[in-house]
Amino acid sequence: MRHDMAVKLQRISDIVNTVVIVLGVLFVVTMLVLSTIGITYQLIFGSALTWSYSLTRLFLPWLAMLSVTVAFKSGEHVAISMAIKYLSPKMVRATQVLNLTFVGLFAVALIWYGLIFFENSTQLFMVSDTLQISHKWTALSIPVCGLIMCVHLLSGLSLVQHLDITTELD
Repeated sequence: MRHDMAVKLQRISDIVNTVVIVLGVLFVVTMLVLSTIGITYQLIFGSALTWSYSLTRLFLPWLAMLSVTVAFKSGEHVAISMAIKYLSPKMVRATQVLNLTFVGLFAVALIWYGLIFFENSTQLFMVSDTLQISHKWTALSIPVCGLIMCVHLLSGLSLVQHLDITTELD
């Protein structure tokens, strides 16, 4: 029963990660399209299309925060990977648990303070003379990142398993 629950939680985390990757790709494509429109306009008409660059920048916080969750899910823990080679199996396990604990605290802080930041984001970002976008759009990326990291934490120690290194040690 416990194994079935772990598999389900891992599956939920995998689905969320896939959705995040797709969103990241869509954001990059959107940024490229907007930049291409701006560059093409400047080449043809000789003047800058400033709204395309302003709008493009609004996707950067989202892309950065979503990238953090993908890296976490992919097990990109450089310092932990290096330390595993020099630690006993008990210390490896303790380091993994400590790592997940700190990541969990960080994720909760992202949610908590990110929601406060979101609620207090009352200014508008002036994209053009007629287009204004609330700063809430970019501020929302912070608690969403924390929430996604919490979902990934449901996968447990599998997030910090380094099978290639641990097999090498065995």
